Amino acid sequence: MWYKTDAPQKAQEKLAPEVAVKNFDEINAGLSEAEARFEAQRCLSCGNCFECDGCFGACPENAIIKLGKGNRYKFNMDACTGCAVCYEQCPCHAIEMIPEPINATTNA
Repeated sequence: MWYKTDAPQKAQEKLAPEVAVKNFDEINAGLSEAEARFEAQRCLSCGNCFECDGCFGACPENAIIKLGKGNRYKFNMDACTGCAVCYEQCPCHAIEMIPEPINATTNA
């Protein structure tokens, strides 16, 4: 994948095979609370934007405006054509595409 998180994967301690076959103890030792919290930072599919700039770089209409570190993006809906390139490349599904409302006109 072209994006990378700053949280490297933590390897869990494991019982040696010769010890593991002698009893029913857990083979994986698990993580401490601090290690588990750090490991949770690796999630890339939680639906929250982590400002990877993929949508910004992919938009052919320059409809996405960077607001600065920690402020994410703004979408210029007048420039957006609805091509969904930003949506398709977003690794964490933070962009949702919804149908544009149709203004009903009546012939009176």
